[in-house]
Amino acid sequence: MTRSHLIQRFYHNVFNIKFALISAVFNGIIVAVINIQYGSALMPGLTQALSSFFSTGVTARIVQHFSPIRNPLRSYALGSFVPAMLTFVMSISGHVLNGTPNILLSSFPATLVSFVTSFVTNAITRRGYLRPPNYPKTNLT
Repeated sequence: MTRSHLIQRFYHNVFNIKFALISAVFNGIIVAVINIQYGSALMPGLTQALSSFFSTGVTARIVQHFSPIRNPLRSYALGSFVPAMLTFVMSISGHVLNGTPNILLSSFPATLVSFVTSFVTNAITRRGYLRPPNYPKTNLT
């Protein structure tokens, strides 16, 4: 297997760099603004940007793995809850390690955005748009 094939396979199965970059910028700025009053905007913002980059890159693909589930309630529930909780845990961990002054408030925006965007990503994918090339041809039970 060639290196480019491995990278392509990783991208199609595990990580979405487009969503990751958008999320890093968006959430990093929000957390920097939240923590500017404590005199430490840069490090919390960068911590959140890094956390959002990795968690969103992975969670965007996770959502697309849940979208083929036939039962819409199950698909949307799992496809939104699992990525949001993963984002929350990664965000909290980064802010604890960084010593961010307002950990819960700093983690909340990324978690909320993850939940909402996961729901939307699932809806778009279920309707046949922006599906990864390895999307199943039939719905899962």
